[in-house]
Amino acid sequence: MHRVKGQQCARLSEPSFTSGSGRQATNRSRRETDSYQSSGRKKVRRSGRATRPKTLVWIDDYEPGLPVYQALAESLGFRVLTASSGRSGLELLLSHRVDAVVVDYEMPVMNGEAVAKLIKTNWPELPVILFSGSSLLPRRVKHVVDAVCDKAGSRDALLSAIQRVLATKDHQRPPSPVVASGHQQVA
Repeated sequence: MHRVKGQQCARLSEPSFTSGSGRQATNRSRRETDSYQSSGRKKVRRSGRATRPKTLVWIDDYEPGLPVYQALAESLGFRVLTASSGRSGLELLLSHRVDAVVVDYEMPVMNGEAVAKLIKTNWPELPVILFSGSSLLPRRVKHVVDAVCDKAGSRDALLSAIQRVLATKDHQRPPSPVVASGHQQVA
């Protein structure tokens, strides 16, 4: 299995998360049916069957930015669910089939590290990308998440990180890294 820089493989025998409503999610398959069509575009497998777009949960307390991030990711073929707090993001994970999570670091009440730890405790295989404008990230945070992206970085660097964590999750060969100005970019 290809590893993404900073990837952690924490595993618990019986993970669970209790939401504020008292619902409990255990290590379940999360095969809920989603009735979402991505802007009329469907991805098609070689067999000719349509596949669902990969679903991202995007968690950021800066609410005016969420529609921008959602539009960006949807223009790249992803389905995006947004949340303006760690708790509401975790609740989305309880009720939707999700392929990866993008989370901001600096948030009130529950920061990105706390959200990532809860995700990895309850859904160890679910990739988490820390997407932050903070230059003061504690080193320990990088060991909890699967990738770290700078908000000031390029769209290509973000897309590359998303593709890498999804490829790792799906046990595929990750795409080649983005090369800009003769230097390899690391997301």
